[in-house]
Amino acid sequence: MKGIIEFLTSENSEEAQALRKNFVFKIIPMINVDGVMYGNYRCSLSGIDLNRTWKRIEPTLFPEVASIKKVAEEFNQEHRVVLCCDLHGHSRARRVFMYGNNYVHNPESTRLFPYILSKLEPQMFDFKKCKFSVSKNKEGTSRIAMWRMLKMPSVYTLEASLCGGSINSQVPHFTP
Repeated sequence: MKGIIEFLTSENSEEAQALRKNFVFKIIPMINVDGVMYGNYRCSLSGIDLNRTWKRIEPTLFPEVASIKKVAEEFNQEHRVVLCCDLHGHSRARRVFMYGNNYVHNPESTRLFPYILSKLEPQMFDFKKCKFSVSKNKEGTSRIAMWRMLKMPSVYTLEASLCGGSINSQVPHFTP
């Protein structure tokens, strides 16, 4: 997240300036801050895995999720959301990859953005590890809930290894 924010706010990058000129970015750095402060990287302080509560809205139990869904829905009514990406750290898999959904009649629409990333950063981003599916046990994730709510193909979970790049890679550890 730090690297994304630094890139997007960069005054020296023509790409960042073009992105800022053409798009509005809504950045929510972390929703389980209370849990992370106490060593829980997946759960809030109340012990709830906030990435499995997106299917239903319960503002009292998970106000973070309810607020994000409300902001996204309201924003999408005035502007078309073109990409939504939830950033995660993966505890076992190496490199960076994405989980996306699958439009049966247009599967390329969900695969295009990860494919472009793999061409821009082949040392770090592994397109072969990307998966595009909607399974019942993942229906509570932000990826599937936001995909259904926003009705657009470009909704992803980006997984970056907590361990860095592959062992044989020129990029053994990630930096912002």
